[in-house]
Amino acid sequence: MNYLKKHKLFTICYTILVILSISLVIFTYHNHSFYKETIAKITSTQEEYISTDTITYGYHEDIYMQTIKAIILNGSDKGQTIIINNEYHQGEAYDQKYQVGDEIFVSLNKKNNRIKNAHIEGYKRDKYIVILIVSFILVIVLVGQLKGFLSIISVLLNIIIFNCLIYINTKGISLPLLSFIGAIIFTLICLTLVSGFNKKTLAAIISSIVGLSVTMLITLIVIHFSQYNGIRFEQMELLTRPYEGIFISEIILGGLGAIMDISISISSSLNELIEKDNHISLKALSKSGINIGKDIMSTMINVLFFTYICTIIPNLTIYFRNGIEISNLISEYISLEMTRALTGAIGITLTIPIAISITLLLYKRRLKQ
Repeated sequence: MNYLKKHKLFTICYTILVILSISLVIFTYHNHSFYKETIAKITSTQEEYISTDTITYGYHEDIYMQTIKAIILNGSDKGQTIIINNEYHQGEAYDQKYQVGDEIFVSLNKKNNRIKNAHIEGYKRDKYIVILIVSFILVIVLVGQLKGFLSIISVLLNIIIFNCLIYINTKGISLPLLSFIGAIIFTLICLTLVSGFNKKTLAAIISSIVGLSVTMLITLIVIHFSQYNGIRFEQMELLTRPYEGIFISEIILGGLGAIMDISISISSSLNELIEKDNHISLKALSKSGINIGKDIMSTMINVLFFTYICTIIPNLTIYFRNGIEISNLISEYISLEMTRALTGAIGITLTIPIAISITLLLYKRRLKQ
């Protein structure tokens, strides 16, 4: 009966959430009057070939001109039809091609209160963002129920705290120090909200902090002796702050998620084994923890690797098009991503024995030998 009541309550709450989500999506499709910027919807397009641009290493790119007809959706000019000329390159690196049905922000040039010409400022993307956020929330809550909802709360809290840390950094506080403090706070919030405050959560929190600390210590030792040899910072050349602090902060926060995942996976698994059989030996638990760690280690390292590498796919495409050799590409352009991925892999690997040791230490008294 208790289960039925909980299921009924969840069904009612989830139905309300779905209704609110659909209402929010509908609102974003009709919220043009809430914008100060002029919004127009494209009703027709025509395009013609202009010329071919020759880029580095003989690569050719066609240039086109679009004649766009659009209707204004808000403001004092609502309902008027405007004609816009849009020039774009085939690769769409710095400009883009627009389609019928797209909603765009436009700037209007007027003369004697009549529209002389218009220029496209960019897409109106809010409805796509809202659909994505709503889909994320509905799926997370449907699968995780209360824990899914708490996961969303933890993400929102972490975003707020992250922005606060960045603001504090503008006052002159060390960014790596703030990142490490932030990592501890993120760990506490995320694991406590999702798993509750209990022994397995405590074991995961301690394991994450110790694993991250050991990883950072090894990284700093290596950096100290190597003096950043082999690491190229060309991708950060536009930054006005020292590269090293930002690089170290990226390592701290980039590997935190994987380290937390390893910690909670191992502590939860060992906790479940103890719940099933509190006569299980420390040796058997340790062996089970190592086997669990081996199973998730490879996948987590690959997740970390692809997470870092995918961020530079656009740059890689440009580099390959410009004939840069793979050896130069690895040494000069993706050394940062490789360093972050390898450092994260070290953290994941070290966290496995750390999490096993801390979990067994906390649960030792519960075991009946």
